Amino acid sequence: MNTFSCVLGIIFVVAPLIAGSLLKFFPPKKINDLYGIKTKVTSKNQETWDYAHKVCAITLLIYSIFSIAAFAMILIFAKNFLDEHFYLRIVFGLVFALLGVAVAGITTQVKTKAYNNTLTEKT
Repeated sequence: MNTFSCVLGIIFVVAPLIAGSLLKFFPPKKINDLYGIKTKVTSKNQETWDYAHKVCAITLLIYSIFSIAAFAMILIFAKNFLDEHFYLRIVFGLVFALLGVAVAGITTQVKTKAYNNTLTEKT
């Protein structure tokens, strides 16, 4: 059971890294409904769409470094406690993944909105 919970926790923690890598190396080319960050702000025009995905990719990749390091430290320093409560590895992994989505979503929205405002001021 310990191996299963550890692997599942690692999968959750690595998910933002995978998502950030996909957005960095395979960003959506055009505004679409299937792949990408679809909000009113990000889909205003193609330039804003491209900017939003660059910001989101970078945010996810930077966040991933910290979350993977934090998860590894939890696994190392709380080993005895986690051995007694095997499900906590899964919970920690899931929490780190959800935090990554929240951090990336909020950062992307705020920065894209500011970027969009500078675009409208220039015209």
